[in-house]
Amino acid sequence: MDPRKLSQIVAEARFYNMLAQLKWLCDEADIWFDLPVEFQRHVLSAQYSYTNQIRLLEQEHTHISQLFNQLGVHWVYLKGAAYQLSGLGSLQGRIMSDIDILVPQAQIETAEQVLIAHGWLHKKMTDYDDKFYRDYSQEIPPLQHFERQTELDVHFNILPSVLRHGPDPAALHSHTRPLPDNSGAQVLSPEAMVLHSAIHLFYESEFHKGVRDLFDIFQLIRCFSQQSDFWDRLIQLQHSIGSGECMYFALRYCRLFFRLDVPNEVVSFYEQFKPNPFLFRLLDPAFTKVFSSVFPLHHEFGDQWLLFVLYFRGHLKRLPISKLVPHLIRKGLYRLNPMKKDESELMI
Repeated sequence: MDPRKLSQIVAEARFYNMLAQLKWLCDEADIWFDLPVEFQRHVLSAQYSYTNQIRLLEQEHTHISQLFNQLGVHWVYLKGAAYQLSGLGSLQGRIMSDIDILVPQAQIETAEQVLIAHGWLHKKMTDYDDKFYRDYSQEIPPLQHFERQTELDVHFNILPSVLRHGPDPAALHSHTRPLPDNSGAQVLSPEAMVLHSAIHLFYESEFHKGVRDLFDIFQLIRCFSQQSDFWDRLIQLQHSIGSGECMYFALRYCRLFFRLDVPNEVVSFYEQFKPNPFLFRLLDPAFTKVFSSVFPLHHEFGDQWLLFVLYFRGHLKRLPISKLVPHLIRKGLYRLNPMKKDESELMI
């Protein structure tokens, strides 16, 4: 590629927070030493940031382990922290914005109290937003360590508890495995890790990092599908967790954009979760857009409509309409009030 195209790759990878991952991908393709020095410099700079983030993650992992083991709190690392602490080579370079953990509902109060007692503070927000998190989401309000500035999200479910047909968190806690460092921490099993990533992505309302999240799913499946019984275990767990539409979309777009090889019987199983024809014709162009050309340079006329479709869909999936409308009205009024500019912008 000419320098202009290489520069655009750097810009897009940085936009998606994937620049550090290019080093691993280039090494895997055996092209790293064929690339211009300027391109390598950008990628290596991002890789240094990633290396420092891994160091900070391991430091926080030590602190959290000491606190939770003293009180017998069980915790499961999710998403980026789980990928890195599990040593998944195919996701080297993946940058995290925070650390996500899953704690049983019965222990959530104990976990919150011990974290606050040791320097973790809730981010500034209104009383309304605090109550909203606890009553209508799947986590307590985000925490940040006052000294180290690390951000921590403590979940008690993977979808809002207010959802009538939300997953039973016990099903996920029964599909975990311990980290090999004897810390007491756990991560999700391969099939649960894939399913959780799909649910997390396709319940979103904003997709500015959608490419990165879809690539996560692709790399997870490519790694775990080498296990002979992976697909059987995934389907078995799907029956317990539900949200089959999310996995249908995940497989569809991983096959479309990354040429993921999926057994025919698995494709057939997930076809039952395909949305009705009208809804599919509405959603498919929108998802195709966000997974291929949401980078600002590629914006075209009509893109805002597609993004709005997904924005509205995400909110509807995460909150019943009877709760959603009052919530959106309240948040809209906050934004119109010049005296409330410092208030939290929580939008589910």
